[in-house]
Amino acid sequence: MKQLDMLNRLWNAELSSMPERYRPWVSAFVVFFTAMFFVQFPLLWHNLVYLGPGLGDEQTTRVIRELVFDRLKGDDAVWGWSIGILLLATLLFRAWIMLGSYFGYERAFGYKFPLHIVVIMILTNAVGALSIPVVLALIGVALKISGGNFSDGLLLIEHVVKTANEWVMTHVPTLVELNPWIAALLVFHVAGFVHYWLHRLGHQSRALWMLFHRQHHLSPNLSQFSTTAVFFAFPLFIVFVVPYVFIFAAITKLFAAEPLYKEVFVINTIFMASEIIGHSDVFYEWAVKKRWLSWPGFAFGGGVYHYLHHSAERSDAVTHQKNYKVNMVNMGGGLFFMWDIVFGTYTPLREKKPKVGLTGQPPLYYNPLRLGIGGLAQLIYELRHNRDWRTRLKILFGDSYYTPPVTRSYILKSGTEG
Repeated sequence: MKQLDMLNRLWNAELSSMPERYRPWVSAFVVFFTAMFFVQFPLLWHNLVYLGPGLGDEQTTRVIRELVFDRLKGDDAVWGWSIGILLLATLLFRAWIMLGSYFGYERAFGYKFPLHIVVIMILTNAVGALSIPVVLALIGVALKISGGNFSDGLLLIEHVVKTANEWVMTHVPTLVELNPWIAALLVFHVAGFVHYWLHRLGHQSRALWMLFHRQHHLSPNLSQFSTTAVFFAFPLFIVFVVPYVFIFAAITKLFAAEPLYKEVFVINTIFMASEIIGHSDVFYEWAVKKRWLSWPGFAFGGGVYHYLHHSAERSDAVTHQKNYKVNMVNMGGGLFFMWDIVFGTYTPLREKKPKVGLTGQPPLYYNPLRLGIGGLAQLIYELRHNRDWRTRLKILFGDSYYTPPVTRSYILKSGTEG
Protein backbone atom coordinates (compact mmCIF):
# COMPACT_ATOMS: atom_id res chain seq x y z
CA MET A 1 0.00 0.00 0.00
CA LYS A 2 2.88 2.37 0.79
CA GLN A 3 4.31 1.76 -2.69
CA LEU A 4 0.95 2.53 -4.32
CA ASP A 5 0.59 5.65 -2.21
CA MET A 6 4.05 6.80 -3.27
CA LEU A 7 3.28 6.14 -6.94
CA ASN A 8 0.02 8.06 -6.58
CA ARG A 9 1.89 11.00 -5.07
CA LEU A 10 4.45 10.95 -7.87
CA TRP A 11 1.70 10.82 -10.49
CA ASN A 12 -0.22 13.74 -8.97
CA ALA A 13 2.74 15.91 -7.97
CA GLU A 14 3.38 19.07 -9.98
CA LEU A 15 6.25 21.51 -10.33
CA SER A 16 4.56 24.66 -11.63
CA SER A 17 7.30 27.03 -10.49
CA MET A 18 10.70 27.08 -8.79
CA PRO A 19 12.31 29.59 -6.41
CA GLU A 20 15.15 31.67 -7.84
CA ARG A 21 17.56 30.28 -5.25
CA TYR A 22 17.83 27.17 -7.43
CA ARG A 23 18.92 29.11 -10.53
CA PRO A 24 22.69 28.65 -9.93
CA TRP A 25 22.18 24.87 -9.98
CA VAL A 26 20.08 24.95 -13.15
CA SER A 27 22.53 27.35 -14.79
CA ALA A 28 25.41 25.03 -13.91
CA PHE A 29 23.53 22.16 -15.53
CA VAL A 30 22.96 24.25 -18.67
CA VAL A 31 26.70 24.88 -18.95
CA PHE A 32 27.48 21.20 -18.28
CA PHE A 33 24.89 20.08 -20.86
CA THR A 34 26.42 22.40 -23.47
CA ALA A 35 29.92 21.10 -22.75
CA MET A 36 28.75 17.49 -23.02
CA PHE A 37 27.09 18.25 -26.34
CA PHE A 38 30.31 19.83 -27.60
CA VAL A 39 32.22 16.63 -26.82
CA GLN A 40 29.66 13.90 -27.56
CA PHE A 41 27.44 15.04 -30.43
CA PRO A 42 30.17 15.07 -33.13
CA LEU A 43 30.60 11.34 -32.53
CA LEU A 44 27.28 10.87 -34.38
CA TRP A 45 28.01 13.53 -37.01
CA HIS A 46 28.61 10.99 -39.80
CA ASN A 47 25.05 9.59 -39.59
CA LEU A 48 22.29 10.94 -41.81
CA VAL A 49 19.71 10.31 -39.08
CA TYR A 50 20.35 11.15 -35.43
CA LEU A 51 18.79 8.56 -33.17
CA GLY A 52 21.24 8.29 -30.30
CA PRO A 53 23.05 5.62 -28.27
CA GLY A 54 21.08 2.40 -28.10
CA LEU A 55 18.81 3.45 -30.96
CA GLY A 56 20.92 2.45 -33.93
CA ASP A 57 23.59 5.12 -34.21
CA GLU A 58 27.18 4.14 -33.56
CA GLN A 59 29.14 6.64 -31.45
CA THR A 60 32.69 6.62 -32.77
CA THR A 61 35.72 8.86 -33.04
CA ARG A 62 36.85 6.93 -36.12
CA VAL A 63 35.13 9.12 -38.70
CA ILE A 64 36.38 12.41 -37.20
CA ARG A 65 39.86 10.95 -36.87
CA GLU A 66 39.93 9.77 -40.48
CA LEU A 67 38.35 12.89 -41.98
CA VAL A 68 40.11 15.53 -39.90
CA PHE A 69 42.97 14.57 -37.62
CA ASP A 70 44.62 12.04 -39.98
CA ARG A 71 44.59 14.65 -42.76
CA LEU A 72 46.19 17.62 -41.04
CA LYS A 73 49.49 16.86 -42.76
CA GLY A 74 50.46 15.72 -46.23
CA ASP A 75 48.54 15.99 -49.50
CA ASP A 76 45.15 16.23 -47.77
CA ALA A 77 46.16 18.95 -45.31
CA VAL A 78 43.93 21.58 -46.95
CA TRP A 79 40.95 19.23 -46.71
CA GLY A 80 41.69 18.23 -43.12
CA TRP A 81 42.12 21.80 -41.88
CA SER A 82 39.11 23.07 -43.83
CA ILE A 83 36.75 20.43 -42.42
CA GLY A 84 38.24 20.75 -38.96
CA ILE A 85 37.74 24.52 -38.89
CA LEU A 86 34.20 24.19 -40.30
CA LEU A 87 33.31 21.61 -37.64
CA LEU A 88 34.81 23.70 -34.84
CA ALA A 89 32.99 26.83 -36.05
CA THR A 90 29.69 24.93 -36.15
CA LEU A 91 30.17 23.54 -32.65
CA LEU A 92 31.12 26.94 -31.23
CA PHE A 93 28.15 28.61 -32.94
CA ARG A 94 25.76 25.97 -31.60
CA ALA A 95 27.22 26.31 -28.10
CA TRP A 96 26.75 30.11 -28.29
CA ILE A 97 23.11 29.69 -29.37
CA MET A 98 22.45 27.10 -26.67
CA LEU A 99 23.87 29.26 -23.88
CA GLY A 100 22.32 32.44 -25.28
CA SER A 101 18.90 30.78 -25.46
CA TYR A 102 18.97 30.41 -21.69
CA PHE A 103 21.17 33.21 -20.33
CA GLY A 104 19.87 35.78 -22.84
CA TYR A 105 16.20 35.16 -22.11
CA GLU A 106 15.72 38.07 -19.71
CA ARG A 107 17.30 40.57 -22.10
CA ALA A 108 15.04 39.36 -24.93
CA PHE A 109 11.72 39.03 -23.07
CA GLY A 110 12.04 40.88 -19.77
CA TYR A 111 12.05 37.80 -17.55
CA LYS A 112 14.44 34.93 -16.95
CA PHE A 113 13.99 31.50 -18.48
CA PRO A 114 11.46 29.63 -16.28
CA LEU A 115 13.43 27.21 -14.13
CA HIS A 116 10.64 24.69 -13.80
CA ILE A 117 10.39 24.34 -17.60
CA VAL A 118 14.06 23.33 -17.83
CA VAL A 119 13.83 20.90 -14.92
CA ILE A 120 10.53 19.33 -16.00
CA MET A 121 11.61 18.84 -19.62
CA ILE A 122 14.98 17.38 -18.60
CA LEU A 123 13.19 14.94 -16.30
CA THR A 124 10.68 14.12 -19.06
CA ASN A 125 13.65 13.32 -21.29
CA ALA A 126 14.99 11.09 -18.52
CA VAL A 127 11.66 9.24 -18.29
CA GLY A 128 11.79 8.62 -22.03
CA ALA A 129 15.44 7.60 -21.98
CA LEU A 130 14.87 5.18 -19.09
CA SER A 131 11.95 3.62 -20.92
CA ILE A 132 14.39 2.24 -23.51
CA PRO A 133 16.37 -0.08 -21.20
CA VAL A 134 13.17 -0.92 -19.27
CA VAL A 135 11.37 -2.15 -22.41
CA LEU A 136 14.46 -3.99 -23.63
CA ALA A 137 14.93 -5.58 -20.20
CA LEU A 138 11.30 -6.77 -20.23
CA ILE A 139 11.92 -8.34 -23.65
CA GLY A 140 15.05 -9.95 -22.20
CA VAL A 141 13.04 -11.40 -19.31
CA ALA A 142 10.45 -12.77 -21.74
CA LEU A 143 13.22 -14.40 -23.79
CA LYS A 144 14.80 -15.84 -20.65
CA ILE A 145 11.50 -17.35 -19.52
CA SER A 146 10.99 -18.89 -22.97
CA GLY A 147 14.47 -20.45 -22.93
CA GLY A 148 16.46 -17.73 -24.66
CA ASN A 149 19.14 -15.31 -23.45
CA PHE A 150 18.39 -12.19 -21.44
CA SER A 151 21.21 -10.33 -23.22
CA ASP A 152 19.53 -10.89 -26.59
CA GLY A 153 16.62 -8.78 -25.42
CA LEU A 154 18.80 -6.12 -23.85
CA LEU A 155 20.81 -5.76 -27.06
CA LEU A 156 17.84 -6.26 -29.39
CA ILE A 157 18.03 -2.86 -31.12
CA GLU A 158 21.78 -3.13 -31.65
CA HIS A 159 21.48 -6.65 -33.11
CA VAL A 160 18.54 -5.88 -35.39
CA VAL A 161 20.04 -2.63 -36.69
CA LYS A 162 23.33 -4.41 -37.41
CA THR A 163 21.47 -7.21 -39.19
CA ALA A 164 19.41 -4.70 -41.20
CA ASN A 165 22.53 -2.84 -42.32
CA GLU A 166 24.25 -6.10 -43.29
CA TRP A 167 21.16 -7.15 -45.26
CA VAL A 168 21.10 -3.81 -47.08
CA MET A 169 24.79 -4.06 -48.02
CA THR A 170 24.27 -7.62 -49.30
CA HIS A 171 20.90 -7.47 -51.05
CA VAL A 172 20.05 -3.89 -52.01
CA PRO A 173 21.53 -3.10 -55.44
CA THR A 174 23.30 0.11 -56.36
CA LEU A 175 21.13 1.28 -59.25
CA VAL A 176 23.52 3.98 -60.38
CA GLU A 177 26.97 4.86 -59.04
CA LEU A 178 26.88 8.65 -58.74
CA ASN A 179 29.51 11.16 -57.74
CA PRO A 180 29.61 10.85 -53.91
CA TRP A 181 28.60 14.49 -53.34
CA ILE A 182 25.68 14.29 -55.76
CA ALA A 183 24.71 10.93 -54.25
CA ALA A 184 24.75 12.36 -50.72
CA LEU A 185 22.49 15.28 -51.67
CA LEU A 186 20.16 12.95 -53.58
CA VAL A 187 19.99 10.56 -50.62
CA PHE A 188 19.26 13.49 -48.31
CA HIS A 189 16.41 14.57 -50.57
CA VAL A 190 14.87 11.16 -51.31
CA ALA A 191 15.22 10.04 -47.69
CA GLY A 192 13.59 13.34 -46.79
CA PHE A 193 10.38 12.09 -48.43
CA VAL A 194 10.32 9.21 -45.95
CA HIS A 195 11.19 11.52 -43.09
CA TYR A 196 8.43 13.93 -44.11
CA TRP A 197 5.71 11.27 -44.03
CA LEU A 198 6.92 9.60 -40.85
CA HIS A 199 6.99 13.03 -39.23
CA ARG A 200 3.61 13.98 -40.65
CA LEU A 201 2.08 10.71 -39.46
CA GLY A 202 3.47 11.53 -36.02
CA HIS A 203 1.17 14.58 -36.10
CA GLN A 204 -1.74 13.30 -38.15
CA SER A 205 -2.28 9.91 -36.53
CA ARG A 206 -3.95 10.18 -33.14
CA ALA A 207 -2.12 7.28 -31.52
CA LEU A 208 1.27 8.23 -32.98
CA TRP A 209 0.82 11.81 -31.85
CA MET A 210 0.10 10.76 -28.27
CA LEU A 211 2.68 7.99 -28.04
CA PHE A 212 5.43 9.17 -30.30
CA HIS A 213 5.61 12.87 -30.97
CA ARG A 214 3.50 15.06 -28.68
CA GLN A 215 6.23 15.12 -26.03
CA HIS A 216 8.53 16.98 -28.42
CA HIS A 217 5.98 19.80 -28.79
CA LEU A 218 5.02 20.30 -25.15
CA SER A 219 7.35 23.09 -24.07
CA PRO A 220 5.96 26.67 -24.19
CA ASN A 221 9.53 28.01 -23.82
CA LEU A 222 11.99 26.71 -26.38
CA SER A 223 15.67 26.09 -25.89
CA GLN A 224 17.84 23.02 -26.41
CA PHE A 225 17.45 22.30 -22.69
CA SER A 226 13.65 22.40 -22.73
CA THR A 227 12.98 20.29 -25.83
CA THR A 228 12.44 16.56 -25.43
CA ALA A 229 14.12 14.15 -27.83
CA VAL A 230 11.87 12.82 -30.60
CA PHE A 231 12.80 9.15 -30.33
CA PHE A 232 12.40 8.92 -26.56
CA ALA A 233 8.80 7.83 -27.06
CA PHE A 234 7.55 5.07 -24.79
CA PRO A 235 6.90 2.46 -26.04
CA LEU A 236 6.99 3.15 -29.79
CA PHE A 237 10.70 3.78 -30.17
CA ILE A 238 11.22 0.07 -30.72
CA VAL A 239 8.65 0.07 -33.55
CA PHE A 240 10.10 3.03 -35.44
CA VAL A 241 13.85 2.83 -34.96
CA VAL A 242 14.64 -0.26 -36.98
CA PRO A 243 12.54 0.64 -40.08
CA TYR A 244 13.87 4.18 -39.91
CA VAL A 245 17.50 3.01 -39.95
CA PHE A 246 16.79 0.32 -42.55
CA ILE A 247 15.03 2.69 -44.97
CA PHE A 248 17.73 5.34 -44.82
CA ALA A 249 20.49 2.75 -45.28
CA ALA A 250 18.64 1.19 -48.23
CA ILE A 251 18.15 4.55 -49.96
CA THR A 252 21.85 5.30 -49.57
CA LYS A 253 22.81 1.93 -51.09
CA LEU A 254 20.71 2.67 -54.20
CA PHE A 255 23.06 5.50 -55.17
CA ALA A 256 26.35 4.59 -53.48
CA ALA A 257 27.97 1.20 -52.96
CA GLU A 258 29.70 2.34 -49.75
CA PRO A 259 28.53 4.54 -46.84
CA LEU A 260 28.90 8.26 -47.60
CA TYR A 261 30.49 9.16 -44.28
CA LYS A 262 32.66 12.01 -45.56
CA GLU A 263 29.93 13.65 -47.60
CA VAL A 264 27.26 13.25 -44.90
CA PHE A 265 29.72 14.64 -42.35
CA VAL A 266 30.10 17.85 -44.36
CA ILE A 267 26.36 18.17 -45.11
CA ASN A 268 25.53 17.67 -41.44
CA THR A 269 28.09 20.28 -40.43
CA ILE A 270 26.33 22.87 -42.60
CA PHE A 271 22.85 21.67 -41.62
CA MET A 272 23.56 21.57 -37.90
CA ALA A 273 24.84 25.15 -37.85
CA SER A 274 21.38 26.51 -38.66
CA GLU A 275 19.31 23.67 -37.13
CA ILE A 276 19.86 24.88 -33.56
CA ILE A 277 17.82 28.05 -34.22
CA GLY A 278 14.69 25.92 -34.67
CA HIS A 279 14.49 25.41 -30.90
CA SER A 280 15.35 28.89 -29.62
CA ASP A 281 12.88 31.57 -28.51
CA VAL A 282 15.65 34.11 -28.07
CA PHE A 283 17.14 33.93 -31.56
CA TYR A 284 14.08 33.49 -33.79
CA GLU A 285 13.49 37.13 -34.77
CA TRP A 286 17.25 37.74 -35.08
CA ALA A 287 17.70 34.70 -37.36
CA VAL A 288 14.78 35.71 -39.59
CA LYS A 289 16.71 38.87 -40.51
CA LYS A 290 20.00 37.05 -41.17
CA ARG A 291 19.94 35.55 -44.65
CA TRP A 292 23.18 33.67 -44.01
CA LEU A 293 21.18 31.73 -41.38
CA SER A 294 17.72 31.60 -42.91
CA TRP A 295 18.86 30.46 -46.37
CA PRO A 296 20.75 27.33 -45.18
CA GLY A 297 17.69 26.50 -43.05
CA PHE A 298 15.46 26.73 -46.11
CA ALA A 299 17.91 24.80 -48.30
CA PHE A 300 18.07 21.87 -45.88
CA GLY A 301 14.46 21.95 -44.71
CA GLY A 302 14.97 23.14 -41.15
CA GLY A 303 16.74 25.90 -39.29
CA VAL A 304 14.66 28.90 -38.22
CA TYR A 305 11.78 27.57 -40.36
CA HIS A 306 11.50 24.65 -37.93
CA TYR A 307 10.62 27.10 -35.16
CA LEU A 308 7.31 27.72 -36.94
CA HIS A 309 6.73 23.97 -36.74
CA HIS A 310 6.55 24.45 -32.96
CA SER A 311 4.05 27.29 -33.29
CA ALA A 312 1.01 27.15 -30.99
CA GLU A 313 -1.03 29.36 -33.35
CA ARG A 314 -4.29 27.72 -34.43
CA SER A 315 -3.74 28.73 -38.06
CA ASP A 316 -0.69 26.43 -38.15
CA ALA A 317 -2.87 23.45 -37.20
CA VAL A 318 -5.11 23.73 -40.24
CA THR A 319 -4.22 22.02 -43.50
CA HIS A 320 -6.44 20.85 -46.36
CA GLN A 321 -9.46 22.35 -44.58
CA LYS A 322 -9.02 20.04 -41.59
CA ASN A 323 -8.41 21.30 -38.07
CA TYR A 324 -5.97 18.77 -36.70
CA LYS A 325 -5.57 20.56 -33.34
CA VAL A 326 -1.82 19.96 -33.81
CA ASN A 327 0.79 21.94 -35.72
CA MET A 328 0.98 20.81 -39.35
CA VAL A 329 3.49 23.19 -40.98
CA ASN A 330 7.14 22.90 -42.08
CA MET A 331 7.57 19.18 -41.44
CA GLY A 332 10.97 19.30 -43.13
CA GLY A 333 12.81 16.53 -44.89
CA GLY A 334 14.62 16.95 -48.18
CA LEU A 335 15.95 20.05 -49.92
CA PHE A 336 14.17 23.41 -50.13
CA PHE A 337 11.08 22.17 -48.25
CA MET A 338 10.02 20.45 -51.47
CA TRP A 339 7.81 17.86 -49.77
CA ASP A 340 6.09 20.48 -47.60
CA ILE A 341 5.42 22.57 -50.69
CA VAL A 342 4.13 19.59 -52.70
CA PHE A 343 1.84 18.34 -49.91
CA GLY A 344 0.60 21.74 -48.73
CA THR A 345 2.25 22.10 -45.34
CA TYR A 346 4.85 24.77 -46.08
CA THR A 347 4.62 28.21 -44.46
CA PRO A 348 7.09 31.06 -45.01
CA LEU A 349 8.90 32.91 -42.25
CA ARG A 350 7.16 35.73 -40.46
CA GLU A 351 8.92 38.48 -38.57
CA LYS A 352 7.03 38.24 -35.28
CA LYS A 353 7.82 35.24 -33.10
CA PRO A 354 4.74 33.04 -32.59
CA LYS A 355 3.83 31.43 -29.30
CA VAL A 356 5.09 27.85 -29.17
CA GLY A 357 3.94 24.59 -27.66
CA LEU A 358 0.70 22.72 -28.16
CA THR A 359 -1.99 24.48 -30.21
CA GLY A 360 -3.60 27.21 -28.11
CA GLN A 361 -1.05 26.66 -25.32
CA PRO A 362 -3.42 24.66 -23.08
CA PRO A 363 -2.29 24.46 -19.42
CA LEU A 364 -0.15 21.38 -18.73
CA TYR A 365 0.40 19.16 -15.72
CA TYR A 366 4.06 19.88 -15.05
CA ASN A 367 4.88 16.36 -14.01
CA PRO A 368 7.57 14.41 -15.94
CA LEU A 369 5.79 11.06 -15.49
CA ARG A 370 2.56 12.45 -16.92
CA LEU A 371 4.35 14.26 -19.75
CA GLY A 372 6.41 11.16 -20.55
CA ILE A 373 3.75 8.43 -20.50
CA GLY A 374 0.50 10.40 -20.27
CA GLY A 375 -0.37 9.62 -23.88
CA LEU A 376 -0.17 5.88 -23.21
CA ALA A 377 -2.26 6.28 -20.05
CA GLN A 378 -4.91 8.25 -21.97
CA LEU A 379 -5.21 5.65 -24.74
CA ILE A 380 -5.58 2.86 -22.17
CA TYR A 381 -8.27 4.87 -20.33
CA GLU A 382 -10.17 5.54 -23.56
CA LEU A 383 -10.04 1.90 -24.68
CA ARG A 384 -11.38 0.80 -21.29
CA HIS A 385 -14.24 3.32 -21.14
CA ASN A 386 -15.36 3.33 -24.77
CA ARG A 387 -16.82 -0.13 -25.40
CA ASP A 388 -17.90 0.36 -29.01
CA TRP A 389 -15.36 -1.25 -31.35
CA ARG A 390 -15.73 1.42 -34.01
CA THR A 391 -14.83 4.02 -31.41
CA ARG A 392 -11.90 1.92 -30.26
CA LEU A 393 -10.59 1.66 -33.83
CA LYS A 394 -10.83 5.44 -34.18
CA ILE A 395 -8.99 5.85 -30.88
CA LEU A 396 -6.09 3.79 -32.22
CA PHE A 397 -6.17 4.54 -35.94
CA GLY A 398 -8.11 7.80 -36.29
CA ASP A 399 -6.82 11.25 -37.15
CA SER A 400 -5.45 13.51 -34.45
CA TYR A 401 -8.49 15.78 -34.62
CA TYR A 402 -10.75 12.93 -33.38
CA THR A 403 -11.93 12.92 -29.76
CA PRO A 404 -13.84 9.85 -28.44
CA PRO A 405 -17.05 10.23 -26.39
CA VAL A 406 -15.26 9.33 -23.15
CA THR A 407 -11.75 10.64 -22.71
CA ARG A 408 -9.36 11.90 -20.07
CA SER A 409 -6.08 13.71 -20.54
CA TYR A 410 -3.25 13.12 -18.07
CA ILE A 411 -1.11 15.84 -19.65
CA LEU A 412 -3.56 18.66 -20.42
CA LYS A 413 -5.54 20.30 -17.63
CA SER A 414 -8.09 21.55 -20.15
CA GLY A 415 -8.83 18.00 -21.33
CA THR A 416 -8.03 18.21 -25.04
CA GLU A 417 -5.93 20.22 -27.47
CA GLY A 418 -7.41 22.91 -29.62
